[in-house]
Amino acid sequence: MNHKEIEQAVKGCFVSSKKRLLADKDFLHFLHYFPAGVSDEVKRYFNQAVTGKENFFMVPDREDKQKAICSRCGKNIILPSDLRHKDRAVCPSCAAQGEVVHGWRRQFTNVQYYFTYYERALYDKEAIIARSFAVYRCVDAKAGTIAEDIVPHEYYLMRKSGVEHWSHESDYFERDWWGKRRTLYNKDSVMRNSGYVVQNGQERLALLLADSWLKYSQLDAYIRLTNGGGDALGYIDFYHKHPQLEYLMKMGLWNIIDEGLREQSFSNLFNWRGQTPQKLLGVQVNKNDILALSALATDINTLKLSLYLKKNTRLSLAELARKRKELERLSNYDTCAHFECLKKAGISVESALNYIKKQNQETSRGLHYVLIDWSDYVRDCQKLELDMTDTAVAKPRDLQRAHQNVVAQLKIKADELLNKQIAKLRKKRERYNFSDGGLMAKVAASAEELIAEGDALHHCVGTYADRHAKGKCTIILIRKQSEPDKPYYTMELSPRGVIVQVRGDHNCGMTKDVEAFIKAYKEYLRKLTKKRGAKAA
Repeated sequence: MNHKEIEQAVKGCFVSSKKRLLADKDFLHFLHYFPAGVSDEVKRYFNQAVTGKENFFMVPDREDKQKAICSRCGKNIILPSDLRHKDRAVCPSCAAQGEVVHGWRRQFTNVQYYFTYYERALYDKEAIIARSFAVYRCVDAKAGTIAEDIVPHEYYLMRKSGVEHWSHESDYFERDWWGKRRTLYNKDSVMRNSGYVVQNGQERLALLLADSWLKYSQLDAYIRLTNGGGDALGYIDFYHKHPQLEYLMKMGLWNIIDEGLREQSFSNLFNWRGQTPQKLLGVQVNKNDILALSALATDINTLKLSLYLKKNTRLSLAELARKRKELERLSNYDTCAHFECLKKAGISVESALNYIKKQNQETSRGLHYVLIDWSDYVRDCQKLELDMTDTAVAKPRDLQRAHQNVVAQLKIKADELLNKQIAKLRKKRERYNFSDGGLMAKVAASAEELIAEGDALHHCVGTYADRHAKGKCTIILIRKQSEPDKPYYTMELSPRGVIVQVRGDHNCGMTKDVEAFIKAYKEYLRKLTKKRGAKAA
């Protein structure tokens, strides 16, 4: 944009905002890399690539139902004679798929699209720019016409010297404004949830990489391996800060990168100050280990546990890869922390693995649940100052019974301080209350409630009162809606709102109704996380 075009772009802003933007040298420099307006190339891309299957074959004449107009190419076409209103067809001119619309049955059809268009930056051959547009399209099948409004929302500038993102938005009063974002944040999921047809445009981005500053970034491989569904903007933003992403991609860890970008966290898996693969991973890796490493990279938690075991046992990555299924069942966000707890009590990680496996074979409660129970038991033993060098204490034959005995000895009682701490978090935790299918979930409101829950269901949730009060976890009480005061199942959430465990009477597994409820609750938590992420951005 030239200076006159920039003045035009900010004309609808508040007077004070307009003056500030026109005096902002960084903002003016940013916009100089962008073309003005919506070009014919952008409109052509929208019609050819974005509309997808949301095209319409408008039949305005009731007397001749074969004659139609294609909403993509705008040409007059002839449809097969047997097609009815709402049937699907293919345009014989541009091969677009779409729906047949009889103008006398449904005159107007409104569709909303959102797409990102990548192109070369002006004045910098190696830089890439992107703009995201919202399109509001009204199809008048009776008249055979289309009215549409293409509105720019997001502007991205990606240079080797820095990446930048500004939002251009407006309100119902036709006032608009520009706001600078902290990251290269895309609104695809937000717009999709709002009913828009979304196209992320990554097929265009892939074509621009060869001659850009991103040519060695492995972004083209990331786009290909995620079938264009990954967060390319997030990748670019992260690569600019941590070029080591290239090493991880070459080691076959693309799905770990994809998961980390989606979750906006790598759970401290990598040392981003490391300039070599070994320093990044924290373990020695040779060429023979790459295949095993790739096999272990099913998800962040499994890979994190594998690297932890590589550091703390005699097991090689190849041996760990052969135990991958077992590690997947054992791994969770907090698995390594539980092993550290056992290590501090003098229990080696390798012997811990054997004990956990044996306990699971005898009880079938699940490897991760056994680990959680054991680390809880060990902490309680230490509170009672029991001798952890005694194998019978450290590794009891019947872990569940031993744990119940320790809990009985502790006689945990609630006090006013804990309840005050729990009360302070009450409002923040209200979002975790939920009901579905005859069951309800409510956050534990007091330490006494937790103790009563543990007594009724014969498990150790009472010992979690201190952690629940300090926000280190959140304890959810699952009840039947018909019996809201009767303990049924108990659930633990991590500080990030991830389900850690669900326990019933005597630590029994979930019934079918609870499994269905937990499935619905996970979807509810996922939507909560997305809303919080959108607000943060």
